[in-house]
Amino acid sequence: MKARRIIPVLLLGLLLLGCGGDDGASRALGKPERTTGTPGILVTGEDPTLPEACRPRRVAALVLAFVDAFNRGDRAELSQLFFVSEGPAPPDFASSSSYPWSWFSVSEVGPGGRVEHSFTTFNQGEMLRYLEERHRRGERLRLLKVSLTHTGMLGEEDNVGLIFALNRYARDLAPGLGGPSRVAFGQGAVSCREQRIFQWSLEMSAAERRTGREAAAWICEEPSGWRPGQTVVACA
Repeated sequence: MKARRIIPVLLLGLLLLGCGGDDGASRALGKPERTTGTPGILVTGEDPTLPEACRPRRVAALVLAFVDAFNRGDRAELSQLFFVSEGPAPPDFASSSSYPWSWFSVSEVGPGGRVEHSFTTFNQGEMLRYLEERHRRGERLRLLKVSLTHTGMLGEEDNVGLIFALNRYARDLAPGLGGPSRVAFGQGAVSCREQRIFQWSLEMSAAERRTGREAAAWICEEPSGWRPGQTVVACA
C-alpha cells in the first residue's frame, strides 16, 4: 500500500470548537443541483498521482450524485452508487479478506458528547430502507466540501478514502444539532474502478456552533467569493 497524505478521520472533537454566525444555510433547503461532471464542482487542490478515476472532481461528483439521489428518493440510483456488504471483500475490491469491510453509519451526538441516536449497517437492503425512511421524514442534504485522504483502502491502490462536510436538514433532528447551519462531518471510501462508495460514516454534534463556512474551513482551500451551496469544493 502506497501511503499518501492522510488527514485523520473523524477529528470531530477538534472541529467542535468555533464561533457562531449565519451564512444563510439555515434557510429552507431547496433541491440540490444535479451534477454529473464539471458543473457545480470547484477543485482547489489536485494530486496527479491519484488514480485518474479518483481525482477530486470525479469523487466529488460521485458523492454529489449520492446526495442528489437521496434528496430525490431514488432507490435505484442509490443502490448503484453505494455498495454495502458484510463478509470477505470481493476480489474486485481487495486481494484479501477484511471483515467488516463495508458499512454505512449515521450518529447524532448530544450534549456532553453522548451519542443520542445512531444507525449502523453492513447490509445493502437495510441501508436503502433507512435512506427511504429518512427521505420520507423530510431529511435533505447539501454537500459543502470533499477532500481525498489516501489510497490503499483494503490493500488496493484503486480505493481512495475521503472526508466531507455537508448540511443535514430534517424536521426530527434535535434543536441545535449541528449548529445554526446543521453541519455534519463524515468519512468514507470509494472504489475508483467500480465508481461506487463502499464506506460512509456521518456525525452531527450538539456542540457545533459554527456556520457551514466556518465549520468546513479546514477541508480544502476556500476559493475567493465561495458561498456554501453554490458549488461543491473538492481537493486532494
